[in-house]
Amino acid sequence: MKRNFGKLIILLAILILITACSVPPSDTKEKAYDIAPVAEEAESLPLSTPTEIPRTEIPPTAPPEPVFERISLPTLTKLDMIDPLNGWGQAEGKIVRTEDGGETWLDVTPSDLSSDPAYAQSYFLDVDNAWVLIENSENPDIAVLYRTIDGGENWIWRNTPFGRSVIGFMDNQTGYALNDLGAGAGSMGVAIWQTSDSGDNFNRVFQHEPGYDASLPFSGIKNGIHFIDAQNGWVTGSQPQDGFVWFYRTRDGGFSWEHQVLEMPTAYETAQTSAYAPQFFENGQGLLPVYLHGEKSAMVFYRTVDGGEIWDAIQVLAARGKYAIASVNEILVWDGGETLYFSLDSGESWQSRITTWQPLDTLRSLDFVSITEGWALTDEDLYRTEDGGVNWEKLGS
Repeated sequence: MKRNFGKLIILLAILILITACSVPPSDTKEKAYDIAPVAEEAESLPLSTPTEIPRTEIPPTAPPEPVFERISLPTLTKLDMIDPLNGWGQAEGKIVRTEDGGETWLDVTPSDLSSDPAYAQSYFLDVDNAWVLIENSENPDIAVLYRTIDGGENWIWRNTPFGRSVIGFMDNQTGYALNDLGAGAGSMGVAIWQTSDSGDNFNRVFQHEPGYDASLPFSGIKNGIHFIDAQNGWVTGSQPQDGFVWFYRTRDGGFSWEHQVLEMPTAYETAQTSAYAPQFFENGQGLLPVYLHGEKSAMVFYRTVDGGEIWDAIQVLAARGKYAIASVNEILVWDGGETLYFSLDSGESWQSRITTWQPLDTLRSLDFVSITEGWALTDEDLYRTEDGGVNWEKLGS
């Protein structure tokens, strides 16, 4: 019995030893084993190739819509074209600008305009810079000057120390004003003002006063002023005196004036005259328009080539009408009839064209930017020509 029990003990020990040798690894070792192959597999993955994204064309951004109201054509009272496409105009209650040769117009009227600008004095230097002088409707001795430097998108205004005046600017800073102090019996008093800061401030350089013997005479009706620099300028006008051209110049900015004698054209030595503000071009060249009043209507353009020191009368045109000076060589004259006159040599010789259209209402003004391309403004409508005035197209219709 003891022998059998001993055998049983030995058998039981063998079974325990076998069981111990077959116990599986711990959980920690198993987790380490599971992670290792995954890491090796990740390191062996090939690098991915970026997918090429097809390029797409971005459509161009459409230009912004104009910030101004576009109108077909207002009834203009004044027109001033800068080039074949761009120009300025005035109408009842509006200041307008065109960018397509007058086909359509942008309303650039200042929102705080104090009075109607239809017949206001103005000066349009270029497509961006413009000045409009609005007189006080109740007191013509005071006015407000509106100015823009961005084509009318924005305006600023300043009260001026003068009222009814002709204004002009040599550049966007330097300008002048011929202030009407009142006229009567063939005479007219004036004051002359200058600005060097675009019209923000004006300095009076001349004024007629009762009993004062001024160098710029009280006699004569003054109608125009033009300066070529801060010192040298001219005032023009008319006076009922035979063989006399009312034409005065200053060399000191307007403080003192002298009569610049012009020789009368042959066969018109005793004519009475009306001179209008000269226009100057490069290299001291300029033209002075003068109407000749006598038995026959005529006009002549005096020319200077030395900055206004000497003026010579060119060929008299035995006709009279509205005139347009497109350049120092190109001049056009038309009274609205069948014949339009033009010169290509500063008025030394004249040619004519027969027009296929004549305005039924009053011809208000002519404006040409070249000898072929121009505009005719009537009381009712605006017309354009591209062949020097032979054919005309009504705009805005």
